[in-house]
Amino acid sequence: MKRIIITGATSGIGMAVAKQAAKDHKLLLLGRNVEVLEKLKTELVGEHKVMACDVTDVAQCNAAIAEAKSGFGGVDVLINNAGLGYFDPLVSGNLDQWHHMVDVNIKGVLNMFHGCLPHLLETKGHVVNIGSVASHHVFPDSGVYAATKHALFAISESIRVELMGKVRVTTISPGAVNTDFINKTTNEELHGKMKDYFATAMNPDSVALQIMNAITAPADSVVNEIILRPFR
Repeated sequence: MKRIIITGATSGIGMAVAKQAAKDHKLLLLGRNVEVLEKLKTELVGEHKVMACDVTDVAQCNAAIAEAKSGFGGVDVLINNAGLGYFDPLVSGNLDQWHHMVDVNIKGVLNMFHGCLPHLLETKGHVVNIGSVASHHVFPDSGVYAATKHALFAISESIRVELMGKVRVTTISPGAVNTDFINKTTNEELHGKMKDYFATAMNPDSVALQIMNAITAPADSVVNEIILRPFR
């Protein structure tokens, strides 16, 4: 039984992982909407914890990690799932949205990783970072989003290189997933073009299954990266 922190557990991949992991593991579910988390908790098998946490707030991240330590006795797995994307051509990009992506997709990951690292070193734990195919490729109208996911992949690689044998790390890099992810995009033309594509993309459960495969891999191995794409 692993003690797992999941950020962004209020919807999409984070919620799907919670549902798949609940039976066999202890979960601390984090998100900004605690009412959704409380409802989710009632639907899960086992005793789990929920807590409001905005990953861009260092104090909230540290409080959540302290809750996991006091409530579970330690942290075995950190799943950095919280993230968002705004799609727009660079020439019409919104600077506040660019900053928001950096704050959540990069700084939020660092906030949680930094706070969890002492505990993960104690347990020879596991970091799962939710990247994207955009961690490897830059697509039109997604340059800044791709930059944040390239940075996330670099963070994962630094964990792999510097903490080999001490902390496991996995980057899950999915293509389009049928969640509300695309609904953050305020460019109406792009949103209109992309929403139908995302609606017919992968189910979050498919991504969650691969996350579970990674964190339950044999002790003598580590899955460093999984890339998933819709099968069309």
